[in-house]
Amino acid sequence: MRRRDRLNLLAASLATATVLGLAGGSAAIAQAPQAAQVGVPGCADDVAVRASRELITFRSRGRPVRAYLYTPRGEVNGAGVVMLHGGTGFEMNAILFDAHAIQLASRGYRVILPAYFDAAAPDPRRRTVNARAWRETALDAARRLAAEPGVSPGHVALWGYSRGAGVAVDAAASDGNIRSAVIVAGGGRVDEPLGGRDLSFLLLHARSDEAVPVRATLDLADSLRAAGAAVEVQALDFDGHQYDLPAWCSVMALTRAFVEARRERSPAAPGAPTG
Repeated sequence: MRRRDRLNLLAASLATATVLGLAGGSAAIAQAPQAAQVGVPGCADDVAVRASRELITFRSRGRPVRAYLYTPRGEVNGAGVVMLHGGTGFEMNAILFDAHAIQLASRGYRVILPAYFDAAAPDPRRRTVNARAWRETALDAARRLAAEPGVSPGHVALWGYSRGAGVAVDAAASDGNIRSAVIVAGGGRVDEPLGGRDLSFLLLHARSDEAVPVRATLDLADSLRAAGAAVEVQALDFDGHQYDLPAWCSVMALTRAFVEARRERSPAAPGAPTG
């Protein structure tokens, strides 16, 4: 399928989801054989949908970057999450992560899912250039999210899956406004000391992973600790790189617990509830 066709398919499917699900939180997609509720991925702890989604564009390094911005319809909790997609790109991962992002926003989080490949297309001949562009795009997305009402830079967490995990590590290690990051099915290392920064990572990995070996995640944890970060590592009850729904439900529950714990230990963000 050509890229333009994939974009049209994504736009149509997400537009349908917005009309049918986000307006009231109870309507279902007509084509769904079991009337699946939009914004409800099927996790045991799903909440009623109270969020909106809009396609926005922000600029990074002079280039326009598309993103989905998810906004709570009720009270915000003061925290934001930048979700960084994997190597299959924005179009495919936006479909995969959409219901989970809506669930986060329905709980009071502000969420942004940027198409960071818009800043630089993947090219094995330009790894360093790409890494720099993607890192800056992730940080620009965090700044864009921090500008939303009720969120401060210190309460924006980076979240990355697979290739996006590497982007999240690189961005978090390079910017003092980022204090937490969730790394899902990711590896790599950090070689530079963090200079005493208050920076925490949650690393999640499957029992086995054909694309990112568990050893790569554990090596990343070691390098982060050596650089001065606080690191928590958790194994998921799953084998493989392409997670099933129960694995994603676990990932999102662990993400929320981690971000919430960090938020409670930090000074309250402007507009965040204090009681």
